[in-house]
Amino acid sequence: MERATVREDLAETEITEAATDMEVTEAAGMDKNTDDVVIRLDNVCKEYEIGDIKVNALKNAEFTIKRGDFVSIVGPSGSGKSTMMNIIGCLDRSFSGEYLLSGKSVDRYSEEELAMLRNSEIGFVFQDFDLIGNLTAYENVELPLIYKRVPPSERTDKVKNALTRVGLGERYNHKPSELSGGQQQRAAIARAIVTEPSIILADEPTGNLDSRTSDDIMDIFHELHNNGNTIVLITHDNNVAKQASRIFRIKDGVVYA
Repeated sequence: MERATVREDLAETEITEAATDMEVTEAAGMDKNTDDVVIRLDNVCKEYEIGDIKVNALKNAEFTIKRGDFVSIVGPSGSGKSTMMNIIGCLDRSFSGEYLLSGKSVDRYSEEELAMLRNSEIGFVFQDFDLIGNLTAYENVELPLIYKRVPPSERTDKVKNALTRVGLGERYNHKPSELSGGQQQRAAIARAIVTEPSIILADEPTGNLDSRTSDDIMDIFHELHNNGNTIVLITHDNNVAKQASRIFRIKDGVVYA
């Protein structure tokens, strides 16, 4: 799935009247207390067809990530990193093998449950920020709460708290074009955490930033990890990767522990 469609996936969160009466974790079949392993890939393969050519983007990927881990997946451009993120983020189910999310195969989730997971249990951060240009930082961060149908009376505090956590409390009324690259990434992280997800997936979050700003952004991820979030960070930068507690390397679709 192309990254450009991620916002559409998040925006198309359709929740039935019955499901809105449930806790997200119940509707999605997640039990945070029964298993420390939150992500498990078993022999996962992903193949693309480009004309008559078949490209193996992932080859027999196998690894586990425990709840509360800080993991980096590092590799060069074209190695399969973004494909891995799309699978872990439940954006792409067209693969062979098995992916268990909190002990449940993603094949057993309905499309509605996956949409609920993406909007509530998984926060996404991208290299190019993916902020909507005609909305302020506040409005961008508010979007996941609107899709989640959080009442307006509850949204204000949640949005301001998320922006304050990333150091953007003074710039909430500015549009992306009025923010620096580092500030835009802070807004993107605030949008990812505003629904209080347990898992943060970050795809090259420092790729468009200078080294000093990158250090500031990494400090935010360390704080999130210290507060209990599971962090999966995808990068080509070894200096960024080594800040994680565990490192997986990927090359030509093969994952190495």
